Amino acid sequence: MPENPILCIDKLQKTYGDAPILKDIAISMDPGEFLVLVGPSGCGKSTLLNCISGLTDISSGSITIAGRDRTHAEPADRDIAMVFQSYALFPNMSVERNIGFGLEVRKVPEPEKKSKVADVAKLLKIEHLLQRKPAELSGGQRQRVAMGRALVRDPELFLFDEPLSNLDAKLRVSMRTEIKRIHQTTGASIVYVTHDQIEAMTLATRIVVMKDGVIQQIGTPNEIYNRPVNAFVADFMGAPSMNLMKGTATRQADGIRLEIPAPQGSTIELTDHDTDPDRLPAGPAEVLIGLRPEAMTDRARADGRSVQVADCVLDVVEPAGADTYAVVHLGGTEAIVRLSADAPVAAGQMTPIAFDLSRISYFDVSSGTRL
Repeated sequence: MPENPILCIDKLQKTYGDAPILKDIAISMDPGEFLVLVGPSGCGKSTLLNCISGLTDISSGSITIAGRDRTHAEPADRDIAMVFQSYALFPNMSVERNIGFGLEVRKVPEPEKKSKVADVAKLLKIEHLLQRKPAELSGGQRQRVAMGRALVRDPELFLFDEPLSNLDAKLRVSMRTEIKRIHQTTGASIVYVTHDQIEAMTLATRIVVMKDGVIQQIGTPNEIYNRPVNAFVADFMGAPSMNLMKGTATRQADGIRLEIPAPQGSTIELTDHDTDPDRLPAGPAEVLIGLRPEAMTDRARADGRSVQVADCVLDVVEPAGADTYAVVHLGGTEAIVRLSADAPVAAGQMTPIAFDLSRISYFDVSSGTRL
């Protein structure tokens, strides 16, 4: 039997004056999920988190938390805990008291409070910092304290608002791992806001991709990455993002013949044997052809029908340690190809590129919708 949702948002709308900020938001979240809200700046993800927390009133719709209608409840009555980008620690209190302050306010008995604080400090690996003040801590340590203050309450739902934005790149990677480990250890239900799609991919059990106050797609990281519902999701998720090249698709008996314009009036011709031709217009039809950089490479697999090789001129070559990335001009755009780290390539060189068409996506040119 499936569990009842820990969070259910139905037909949520938020407007400021005449300006719609959130439009018909509908989300159902199971207990123990790590749900990440991601999208560009101004897409409404932080506003949605504030609506869930009760810090922002909604214009219409409903919010249910753990089976109870919390649409108009005060934040203190929603059984949630928030972790903010700014840490929001009390500078005059020790780490121990910062973590346990919420329990102190609720008049939890001292022995129980100390036990809970000690358990959380151990989980976060900050037992040795309990007597320090926030000013004596690094950014990463302060964020652990902020998480500890939320964890010690054991609420129904945790809300994280871009908690790693103030940390340097290396520390962000480390803290991502810690947050993932904490989720795996505790089974907590978490809603997490970020603009960083790498954070979203690595942390989430499911991702909610937003744009202009509208949910574009909800799915697992694998679904979002491999089967984006439109060109926006394809372009936004992934680093580097999916290559979106204009080309002509023609249905044939043995598959779909593709013609992709290349520099100096030349054309790359490929045949997609894997996609059902009936998915595309009768054609010849102009489409957006989507291929991830790792599906355009010098490392051809044995699957000869799916992998087809065409010569491309490398415009820019960018060594990146484990891989080498290169820019090629195809389909009216700069496409990124992902080559072997030791690939003997240089800018201006004609290089055979293996196109893995088993990983292809097609999108409508005008609407961007997946075909």
